[in-house]
Amino acid sequence: MKELLENNEFVEGIAVGVSLYQNVVLAAHERKEPLKIGNDLYFVQSSREKLAQVLDEMCK
Repeated sequence: MKELLENNEFVEGIAVGVSLYQNVVLAAHERKEPLKIGNDLYFVQSSREKLAQVLDEMCK
């Protein structure tokens, strides 16, 4: 593992991959669309959105 971390191309590749995936997650959140990973769908919510959802459910 130490050898991989000393390999500049490997580290840069990981950084680019993380950045690309971060952009995918943020874009899905902004469009309020699910993020699909494999066959599973995930929704990203801010804490404010989650609080509003919990309060709505409690007040039903």
